[in-house]
Amino acid sequence: MALDYVSTSKQIVDAVGGAGNIATATHCMTRLRLVLNDESKADDAKVNKIKGVKSVIKQGGQYQIVIGNEVSNLFKEFEKLGNFSESGNAAPAKPEGNVLQRLMGFVAGCMTPLLPAMLGTGMVKVLLTLLTTFGLMSSTSTTYTFLFGMADSFFYFLPVFLAVQIAKKTNHTVPMFMVIGAMLCYPDITNLLGGAVEGAPMGTFLGMTCTYIFGVIPVISASYTSSVLPILLMTPVMCWAEDFADRVSPNVLKAFLKPMLFFLICTPVAFCVLGPIGNVLGNLMSGVFSAMYNTVPWLTVGILSAIMPFIVMTGMHYALIPLCMNNMATLGYDVIVLVTMFCSNIAQGGASLGVAVKTKDTETKSEGIACGISAIVAGVTEPAMYGINLRYGKPMIGAVAGAGVAGLIAGIFGVKGYTMGGSPSILSLIQFIGGDSPMRGVIFGAIAAVASIGLSFFLTTVLYKDPEGMGEEAPAEEEEEQAAKPLVEKIELASPMTGKVLDIDKVPDAVFSSGALGQGVAILPTDGRVVAPADGTVSNLMDTGHAIALTTDSGCEILIHVGLDTVQLEGKPFKYAVTEGQKVKKGDLLITADLKMITDAGYKIHTPVLVTNSDDYVSVKIAETTNISAGDSLMTIC
Repeated sequence: MALDYVSTSKQIVDAVGGAGNIATATHCMTRLRLVLNDESKADDAKVNKIKGVKSVIKQGGQYQIVIGNEVSNLFKEFEKLGNFSESGNAAPAKPEGNVLQRLMGFVAGCMTPLLPAMLGTGMVKVLLTLLTTFGLMSSTSTTYTFLFGMADSFFYFLPVFLAVQIAKKTNHTVPMFMVIGAMLCYPDITNLLGGAVEGAPMGTFLGMTCTYIFGVIPVISASYTSSVLPILLMTPVMCWAEDFADRVSPNVLKAFLKPMLFFLICTPVAFCVLGPIGNVLGNLMSGVFSAMYNTVPWLTVGILSAIMPFIVMTGMHYALIPLCMNNMATLGYDVIVLVTMFCSNIAQGGASLGVAVKTKDTETKSEGIACGISAIVAGVTEPAMYGINLRYGKPMIGAVAGAGVAGLIAGIFGVKGYTMGGSPSILSLIQFIGGDSPMRGVIFGAIAAVASIGLSFFLTTVLYKDPEGMGEEAPAEEEEEQAAKPLVEKIELASPMTGKVLDIDKVPDAVFSSGALGQGVAILPTDGRVVAPADGTVSNLMDTGHAIALTTDSGCEILIHVGLDTVQLEGKPFKYAVTEGQKVKKGDLLITADLKMITDAGYKIHTPVLVTNSDDYVSVKIAETTNISAGDSLMTIC
């Protein structure tokens, strides 16, 4: 029976709290996407019971109601019930959580796309650490210099890479933001701020060494390479500066005047205001930590170990390096940096490995293993912290708990670091050799390491769940009025893309994997061409170009959805080769998709191919193959 769009729309509006509770509304190929003013007013159970509603998904600040292929027709009636708008894009997400949660979410959102570079360079550092530790390569060799320079360059120029993601996330100009990140790492500026430029005017400001802009404006000496906080603090300034420069620049001069004004505004703010704020906060933290350790050393190590991930996240751990060096020079050992970062770093690795064991997603499992090894063996925690633990939230709880307990153990038994080395890792145990009982630190350091990895790993396996498994299950659909009808002849559908065949339940999106939209299969494509799987008619296209619905000549309704949540990309990677209502033959080109653009934007390219009216048939059988080419037999329907 056909869906009553008017009645269904009215029921949905009523169930979500009325038209006044709907801030914005739009739709994608299968979902009605709402942003509600108050989600607590929405009755999920009531929405799920509405005829035509397959499930409710809450993510990204959106209240998503899964309808299926009929959503575009339903939306035409839905938008008449209130002051809604259809832009063809997903509705903008509302900020979620408190200020700290939103800030952490923004940081994680900017860092996550950098994960491949983090993983690659981090693993190279692991390799170099192992080679030098076991005497297979000298740290003074030219080979080591080249490889370490390649691996360390990502972290050294982190402000530049981060500026790119900030610009993308805030919809601003990438090259202009990159310049601000690059100037924070520029060698001549770094040397100038470090007092290494002969003849440069130097003075003091607020008790800190400084140089001057225009001879009078103080610029506090600090190093911003490998830092995160300065460029993040610059985000609102850069956004405002570009918008302002764009607004005041005449069109005829905008090509050069807009970027010039942007740079002239941002440069002094970065070096004279926001950059030094991080340095000042770091110095204050160093003083507080030193006083704490002198009073209660064991508790201080435990607390610092637990909160070290957040200190590292802001880049403030660099402010502790002078304190570490001072302790080494005056006391002969250090605890504040070497021990607490040791406990914290390997806990990040333990939590990441916990995610790898618990997750069912192949990509996340691979990332978790690589991130875990990187943190534990090389002390490179950025991939684990930003790519896994902070992204999913609960693994960070495990990491903090594991680090805190390990810190308590290390503090109680007086573990100290006697030598400087690279980023603290499991191999840093050799740095604990020293004192009256040289091996005591190694033994209790190893115990602390086991506690750190073990507890963070255990808690993560208990707390973590794959995101796609955390949504509500789709309710059982109402019984169809007509029973499934077997066919006299089988329907053969060809593969619309070339790639790897995946079971539909392996797709990391509950709407597709649950079968709510129909039976089918997924393809992990290696080529962006999408072709017709059979002769038929194009029944539905989206403004965003990411999906297409076909009705075959035999009456089979097919949905091809390129990528997951790719409606957010506003059609940029996609181009239709057909029009709605057009007749097509098997093998005709339907869509071209830029797979690299999709993955670079942080989206998955899993492409579900669904028979949306599969309940009309007895069975949908998937071809028993792993790799498939476009045009090969994919499904048999009977």
